Amino acid sequence: MDADKIKQFFIFHGEKFVVGIVVLAAGWMVYSGLNMPNMLDEVQPERLTADANTVRASIDEDHNENILPDREPVFDILAETARKRTPVDATAYKMPHLLERKTIDTSVRRKDPVVHAPLDLRVDSHIASIAIWSRSGEYPLKELEGAEALEVVEQEKPRPRSRRSRRGGGMDEMMGMGEMGMDGMGMDQGMGMEMYGADMGMGMDPGMMGGMESMSATAAGRRFNAKHNFGATPTSKDSKLPVPQYAWFISGTAVIPHKAMAESFREALQSAEGYLPIRDQPLYFNYEVQRADVTNKSVDELTDEDWVLRYTREQNVKQAAFSWAGYAQEVVPEEYRDLNVTGYIPPVLLMDYTDFVTHPLIPMVSRREKQMKAREEMMREEKFGADDLELAGPGASGMGGMGMDMGMDMGMDMGMDMGMDMQMDMGMGGMGSYGGMAMVEEDPVDYKLMRFYDFASNQDPNTPRPGRDYVYRMRLAVVDPNFPANALQQPKVSSLSGEVYQRVSKLMEAAEADKDRKGHFQRWSDWSEPSPEISLPTFNNYYAGPVEVSRVKELDVAGKKVEYSPEPPKAKAVNLGYNIQYKTSMPVWMESLEPGSVLSYEGPAELIDPIDLVVKKVEDAKITSQTTVIDIDGGRVLPMTGESELEEPGMMLLFDENGSLKVTGEVEDQEMYRIYSFAEERGL
Repeated sequence: MDADKIKQFFIFHGEKFVVGIVVLAAGWMVYSGLNMPNMLDEVQPERLTADANTVRASIDEDHNENILPDREPVFDILAETARKRTPVDATAYKMPHLLERKTIDTSVRRKDPVVHAPLDLRVDSHIASIAIWSRSGEYPLKELEGAEALEVVEQEKPRPRSRRSRRGGGMDEMMGMGEMGMDGMGMDQGMGMEMYGADMGMGMDPGMMGGMESMSATAAGRRFNAKHNFGATPTSKDSKLPVPQYAWFISGTAVIPHKAMAESFREALQSAEGYLPIRDQPLYFNYEVQRADVTNKSVDELTDEDWVLRYTREQNVKQAAFSWAGYAQEVVPEEYRDLNVTGYIPPVLLMDYTDFVTHPLIPMVSRREKQMKAREEMMREEKFGADDLELAGPGASGMGGMGMDMGMDMGMDMGMDMGMDMQMDMGMGGMGSYGGMAMVEEDPVDYKLMRFYDFASNQDPNTPRPGRDYVYRMRLAVVDPNFPANALQQPKVSSLSGEVYQRVSKLMEAAEADKDRKGHFQRWSDWSEPSPEISLPTFNNYYAGPVEVSRVKELDVAGKKVEYSPEPPKAKAVNLGYNIQYKTSMPVWMESLEPGSVLSYEGPAELIDPIDLVVKKVEDAKITSQTTVIDIDGGRVLPMTGESELEEPGMMLLFDENGSLKVTGEVEDQEMYRIYSFAEERGL
């Protein structure tokens, strides 16, 4: 049979084979069932019923004598009950200050406490990079090639001292110099690093602060030393990535006389009827910043029309929530801040932001830390052992700082969830939305910090402009204790003094007309005194380095000795410019500067990526500067050092872009000069 016939056979007869197999299987199952034994031959229903009844009867019988032995009491229940009913002596639990009912003098009426204006307003100006959100995470600087490794400069070996100099060089020995090798700046090469090697607590990775970070020799792997990154650490959020954005702005800080404010509230409200601690204390809620242009007029000539509103609490919260890539780590202790008047710190990259977010009247150490340090000092004076000191809390001095950022973090989360409604639904009845203080402070701090920022922007018609001089003023708002946000906490009208009643009755009418208290419960202070004059900074900073002078000759002119040098002194400096195109710092190391040199530059330069700290290179960099070197001093060998040839520190007199004279010196600029001249990489 061929294949076609076989196929046709199975097509016409396949179902017959299937039916046959099913019939055979059924027959086999019937046959197997017939051969099974009969269950009734072994098990009878009557027998099973009898067995079940027997088991149930045995269960119902009393088996307690076999399970529960006779129990005997181990104590006298009646005596124990009587003892439990005996009252406990409450002397040990007595509170030192119990609530006592006081007779209320209804003749005392509620007054309006004095709302003090901010004090000691200080301003500063900056050009820096800040981190903002980006969905792509791409920015022009990221596409540049990495910079090549720097050439290491070979240092000259120090000259050996003669026997005479060792005998006569007692001053060196007394100063601790000994045989220490000195570089051209007259400082030990490691000294500068120790000056800023400490952790400043501003977002730097502590693991990077332990020592020198080695630099890679390859172009792609060369990085800016992380221990010199004094700025904030950018963060990612959801699918958004941080990218650098230039920030040209004026910042300001002021203080609230918090202790005087608390005393004012206490005097005006504590003795009156209906005193409520959670309401009758300074609850800060808002602030405003105004600016005036004083380029062509004096401060005394300013009118109300000259002042322009530039910053509020709402702007700060919106920037921190929706624009900035996080915010910088807080450096001020929590007890000296208030979320509603102390602005968040922008995520400034690379730059040390401590100076412009703090205030001289605000301590940098919390009172708890001070107390712990005082306790440790007392224990040392009492000559406690080391073990006792450890038991007292070796890290206690840092406990106050643990909560430093909690308030800021909680405040940011709170701001995110509130939908940016600046009134924050003050009628909730709770106090968390404006202070969260349930009791009046017994010992309030003297001051609380206020901050603001005035950013330059092309989209803002009132933006600060270069070359213009400005002054600023601030005021703050508290929740009105006589017309609070929560209507349930409204004091009785009968408890208000006459003047307060007249003011509050108008607010009640306005709130009733608006069907809401929003916008009516804030009490504003007077404006602060105007700040000192300030203007936007230039795009360049200059840091002086060492000075080299040719050998000085002494000439005898008309019987007098005159020093003469055939060549002018030459100085080294760093021009730390800011590159708007790539939105980052661009340090340029300048050598052989002479009197008359202009600190402009055109050519290849290096850029620091503030996000990942990779050093990039650009071939066509250009720094336009009108700053001119007027004079250079220093570099001469100090006569008292003998053959060690310790040199005078360098100094430069500059005529800057603003037409001002500026003196910059090697000593005060040493840290920044070494950082941005990459002195470590160069082996200097």
